[in-house]
Amino acid sequence: MESLRDIRQNIKAIRSTQQIMQTMKMISSARIRKAQQAMENARPFAKKMLETVSDLKEEILALPQPQDGQESWASRLFVNQTGNPDKIGLVVITGDKGLAGSFNAVILRAVVAFLKEHQHQEVFVFAIGKKGRDFISRFKHKSIRMVYESVGIFPKVTYAHAELLGEAVLKAYFEQNLRSVTLIYNDFKSMGSQRLAQYTLLPFALRSEAKKEDETEFLFEPGVKEIFRILVPRLMKANMYRFLLESQAANLAATMNAMDAASKNAGELAEALGVKLNKVRQAGITNEILDIVNGAEALNG
Repeated sequence: MESLRDIRQNIKAIRSTQQIMQTMKMISSARIRKAQQAMENARPFAKKMLETVSDLKEEILALPQPQDGQESWASRLFVNQTGNPDKIGLVVITGDKGLAGSFNAVILRAVVAFLKEHQHQEVFVFAIGKKGRDFISRFKHKSIRMVYESVGIFPKVTYAHAELLGEAVLKAYFEQNLRSVTLIYNDFKSMGSQRLAQYTLLPFALRSEAKKEDETEFLFEPGVKEIFRILVPRLMKANMYRFLLESQAANLAATMNAMDAASKNAGELAEALGVKLNKVRQAGITNEILDIVNGAEALNG
């Protein structure tokens, strides 16, 4: 049986851990409001950029293709018929730290499933977050290539991080002739809910809507291709920034919920140990009384 001293030490350690968890919950709660505001501010611009590029889809696909049978760089962003089917890209966004419930585990399970599904293809990985970077680095398969990594950026994501990531993805897409680029991350739905998302970044999965009869034809200067060349990098960076902010907010929400649950569990455990402490102490007092009574009866006998 544990001594009173051992139980008291356990209660003290649990209470100390509970205070740490409550502090982490308060920090996440304070940060998530700012992260949620930044995420909501980034959504309209990214959405409008998608609409603008979608409006140019028909004009881009109608442009003449190179005479050598190759596909133009603009067409590759929508169709990509000439992309190497044995080469694909994977962008993984995880957290830098744990203590966030199943936030990272859900993403990593999806990554494992993706790599198994494409085990016969060469996968170019873009890892954001220490958990994802470390996990994928353990794979020693020659078909998995880490081409970009960024750690320690959460919870202070800036547009500069999105610029670097967007440029790296576009560069690898064209230079390595990738067939597609897939994104896996946790999407922020609410304070109590995060949803795993698997999204095709490239080629653009945009629907081209038929023009209405009364819709005005626009004249593009200096040209639709030149405008498209300017818009594509901005679209990639704007979307990357939104994805990073979504993941950041989801991570903070998951951390806050996990620390809240852990704090409550620690409180319940401390209360249970308090009851056990009282029982052990009461048992000790009862045994001492019995010893005194037995001793007195032995002297009187």
